[in-house]
Amino acid sequence: MPPPLTIIADGANVVLTWPAADTGFTANGYTLECATNLVPPVVWQTNSAPTIVIGGQNVLISPISGSQQFFRLFSP
Repeated sequence: MPPPLTIIADGANVVLTWPAADTGFTANGYTLECATNLVPPVVWQTNSAPTIVIGGQNVLISPISGSQQFFRLFSP
């Protein structure tokens, strides 16, 4: 089962969280990816923003920009 990805708007930022270690989900081997649209062919790119670990969760805080972004956890 893939790990859950949570996305929450927090003021001027969006906060993404997913398990940092095996907590009932297979979090290892997954990479956070983003795309600017979902119109085929979708171009997913590895998110290069740094993450921190808080309470067993990977946390990425990203400023909300004027353009849309879509996120997913991907495992090859």
